[in-house]
Amino acid sequence: MSDLILHHYPTSPFSEKVRLILGHKQLSWQSVNIPRIMPKPDVLALTGGYRRTPFLQIGADIYCDTALICDVLEHIQPEPTLYPEHLKGMARVLAQWADSTLFWAAMGHNLSPKGAAALFAGQPPEAAQAFAADRGAMRTGMTSLRPGDATAAYKSYLRRLSTMVDMHPFLLGEAPCVADFAAYHPLWFSRVVNPTMAGILEATPN
Repeated sequence: MSDLILHHYPTSPFSEKVRLILGHKQLSWQSVNIPRIMPKPDVLALTGGYRRTPFLQIGADIYCDTALICDVLEHIQPEPTLYPEHLKGMARVLAQWADSTLFWAAMGHNLSPKGAAALFAGQPPEAAQAFAADRGAMRTGMTSLRPGDATAAYKSYLRRLSTMVDMHPFLLGEAPCVADFAAYHPLWFSRVVNPTMAGILEATPN
């Protein structure tokens, strides 16, 4: 089999999801760091126009979107599984919710005016402006939560997740599944990438 090559950048939350899954499955992989924002001429040439991060390369094949990447990695290394036999549907549905609803609420909180100021502290104003413009272009046609609404939603979602791990260590039982990795990466961004905003996690230590 050809080498696994992950095209990513260190602070990308969806990249963190895939990096953890690669580690969980004990797969060896190689790393290509790509730009955080456009322009990405090499990326677009390789992916045929896909601009999101990360994407996985195996030989001449390119896999975009982390849900697809998870399926590819499961095929390559079935154990430990991301999709427990009796919970396959639930794991996928919960992961989809986490990668969309939870993620956008978390990022609305993380990139609120206070969060953005902390994230881009010490950088010229143009850096924050370029990042905001880049992410705005990615969300064309999407409804964005106002920062206060995003924070309220994020708190509510964190409480729901917390109740799921009251009785067992992972969201759906004794072992992690794809839902755990999907729910983790938005929280990782709050805790590790922009710790100024990590106080929101204190109410739900589980």
